[in-house]
Amino acid sequence: MNRTEFIGQLEQLLQNVSPGEREEALQYYNDYFDDAGAEKEREVIEALGSPETVAENIRRSLQEQDGGNGDSRPSDRALVEYGKARKERQDAPDEGQKTSEAGPAEGKKGSGKKEMPVWGILLLILLFVCASPVLLGLALGLFGVFLGVAAAWFAIVISFGAVAAALILVMFVLLAVGVVCIPSDALAGAGVVGAGMVCGGIGILFLILAVVLGCVATPAVCRGIAGLFRKKAH
Repeated sequence: MNRTEFIGQLEQLLQNVSPGEREEALQYYNDYFDDAGAEKEREVIEALGSPETVAENIRRSLQEQDGGNGDSRPSDRALVEYGKARKERQDAPDEGQKTSEAGPAEGKKGSGKKEMPVWGILLLILLFVCASPVLLGLALGLFGVFLGVAAAWFAIVISFGAVAAALILVMFVLLAVGVVCIPSDALAGAGVVGAGMVCGGIGILFLILAVVLGCVATPAVCRGIAGLFRKKAH
């Protein structure tokens, strides 16, 4: 026999008991099984005995508590505990009412929140007023450093672009002069053309650096700074 069969038979045997008492008894024994655990289900059934014995003991216990004169000889420890629990549940409304009456008062006592004293608030305001010049100076200093770094960065980019433009312009001038000089002096003309090509190569290198710094590095740095501010905000 398992728990389900035990409770089912017990319910059938308690049909002559009032519905309220029957539900109370079934609920008690269900709780008894729950407290013992599924692994001790068979031990509980063996300790309680047959459903017929338990039902007879429940009826005898109810008769005694209702003023009967039966000879009470409970055969299991659960029955004794059941009788005590039933009596406690009958007395529970009065205790619950006392608890409900005492509850709000205790809640009111425990619901108080500590507030900061007035002197503490005044001290915080004074500290903020005294520290505001220092904080403002630090903020302006950091902002000045940021502007200085940004100005230096853009100055480097612009200077690379200006150098690149100047070298490319020199390249075209030297190429033109070299081409003009080749008929009269081929060696000198070739040298001038070579110098122009060198200037053009260096100018192209500076132009590439200016494009990389201005169009690739600058947006990447801006995105990194924006990401840092977003992390700080979170």
